[in-house]
Amino acid sequence: MRRLLRLRRDGLPRPALVLVAASVLAALTWGAQVYVWATDSPASVPAGLTFVRTGPYLTRFEAWGEPTAHPVVLVHGAFESVATWRPVARLLSPTHQVEAYDLESYGYTQRVGRYTTEALAAQLDAFLAVRHLDHPVLVGHSLGAGVIARFVLDHPGAAAGVVFVDGDGLSVTYPGTWVPGAVPEPFRTALYRGVMRSDALVSTIFGLACGPDCPTLTPAQTAAVRRPFLTEGAEQALLALTGHPVVGVSASELGRIRSPLLPALVVFGAEDAEYSAEAPARAAVRIGAPPPTLIARCGHLSLWSHPAEVAAAVAGFVDRMGSVLPDRGSL
Repeated sequence: MRRLLRLRRDGLPRPALVLVAASVLAALTWGAQVYVWATDSPASVPAGLTFVRTGPYLTRFEAWGEPTAHPVVLVHGAFESVATWRPVARLLSPTHQVEAYDLESYGYTQRVGRYTTEALAAQLDAFLAVRHLDHPVLVGHSLGAGVIARFVLDHPGAAAGVVFVDGDGLSVTYPGTWVPGAVPEPFRTALYRGVMRSDALVSTIFGLACGPDCPTLTPAQTAAVRRPFLTEGAEQALLALTGHPVVGVSASELGRIRSPLLPALVVFGAEDAEYSAEAPARAAVRIGAPPPTLIARCGHLSLWSHPAEVAAAVAGFVDRMGSVLPDRGSL
């Protein structure tokens, strides 16, 4: 651009400037297309993963612990997967049955293009049925809070309790979600792959979301975070997601969750920059939970940066309501 301005100042005719600009654009387009061709082999799905059929597609999941009367189902947030919950699940597993799955459009679950709140709640319903998880405690992180909010509204009495972690359950549209769709090809794909294939960028983005005291990702962890985004259909799914609000329900619908028959808990990083300082308390009031549990020096990914604190909050919640949960053997 500076060169073009200099040429203009030097008196180069406008037609020549147009020709130069077209040549530069053509060179950039060709370079982006070559990069797309060079990176056109999607990453493979790792061997050894477990899947169950949830309607028209296969859902990837992991399970920890022995079957108990206290099944805990962990639902991850946007741009996350089962792996994000693993530190918390391992801490809960000695005393609780724990299961987590990849939401449709994320992780290694098959992508069929249904990314609405209702579709993701239906996936949760199908997952609970096929895994025989009766009357579970549902724990949702960020976007996952919106998924479980929709689920309990659609299936009253199905859950024994709900826990919102770093999420208020509300649907929201962020400014700028149109940008990826406005970037033409091949630049959009080249940009996407350039970011996802960069250890430095992925680690930096993850760290910014994670917040204070977040452990730096190891090379292996960085590869595990980015690999799902390089599998078949991941690019198209992410682009489709930008056209939808962040999964959740309205404020009036969220208020309908409040019930003495549905115990609730809200857990937030005290320095979560994704939400206002008032959001945790507001969410707690709306769903009938006690004052929120705030984790000091913790950002948006509390389940990763402070798994012991999150696990302790969830375990305490489940144990306190143990007397009202049905005995699995009696179902």
